[in-house]
Amino acid sequence: MASILDKYGVKEVADLTFYEINDDGTTGAPALYIDTAKVSTIEQTADDTSAMGGKGNAKLITWDFNKEITVTIEDALFSAKSMAIMFGNGKVKTDLTQLKRTISWVATSATDNGKPTKFSGPQGKEYTIPSAKATTYDGTGTSVTSFSAGETYYTTFDMPITDSRVIEISSDSFPGTYMVTGDTYVRRESNGIDEFFQFIVPKAKMQSGNTITLEAEGDPSVFNLNLTVLRPADGIMMKLVAYDMTEIGG
Repeated sequence: MASILDKYGVKEVADLTFYEINDDGTTGAPALYIDTAKVSTIEQTADDTSAMGGKGNAKLITWDFNKEITVTIEDALFSAKSMAIMFGNGKVKTDLTQLKRTISWVATSATDNGKPTKFSGPQGKEYTIPSAKATTYDGTGTSVTSFSAGETYYTTFDMPITDSRVIEISSDSFPGTYMVTGDTYVRRESNGIDEFFQFIVPKAKMQSGNTITLEAEGDPSVFNLNLTVLRPADGIMMKLVAYDMTEIGG
C-alpha cells in the first residue's frame, strides 16, 4: 500500500502526448506523440511582496502572486507534425510538386562540357537536372551560355518532387494550445522498484519563439518545444500522479 510519505527518485525522461482541445474545452484527439525526448523540464516561478516593519524592518506577512509554470521539451528528433506545432498552426500539407534548386560548379572550358547534368542526394543517389527548366548564371547574377575556364557558375532549375511534407509559416499563424501529458517512471526509495508516474497539463500554450540550428560540426541539433501553462476553468494548472495498475492477466 502506497503512503504519502513514500520517497521516490526520478531519472527517466518522459514520453509526451499533445491532445487537441475541443471547442467545449474537452480533450480531443492526439495531435503529437514524442518518445524521443532528451529532457523534459517543469519549472514553476512566482513573485511575492511582503509587509515589513518593526525593529530591523523584517518581513511580517508575504503574499505570492504571478504564478507561472513552463514546460520545456528537448527532442532529439523531429517530425513534420512536431515542426508544424512548433512553428505554425499544426497543419502539414502534401501538395507541393516542384522546388527551385541551385548548384554551383567550376567551368573547365569555354563550352558547356563542364556544365553538370546531375547532382547528388542522400545515400549517394544521383538526380538528373531537367535541362529544359535550367538557367546558368555567373557571379554577377547574369544569365550566361558561354563560360570561362576556372570560373564558378550557378545553375538554377525547377525540380519535380514527390512525397512532400510542407509546413507553411505565415505572418498571422501562431502555435496553438494543447492538453499535454508526460509518462515516465519513478523509483521507490524503500524497495528500488519503478512505478508509473504522469504529469498532466490541462491547458498549455506552445510558445512562438523557436530556433533550428544547422551546423557542420558539434552535436546533432535538438528541437525545443517550450510551453506556457495556462489557467483552466477549474484553476488546476497541473497534476502530478504516481500510480499503479492491475497487470493484464493478474
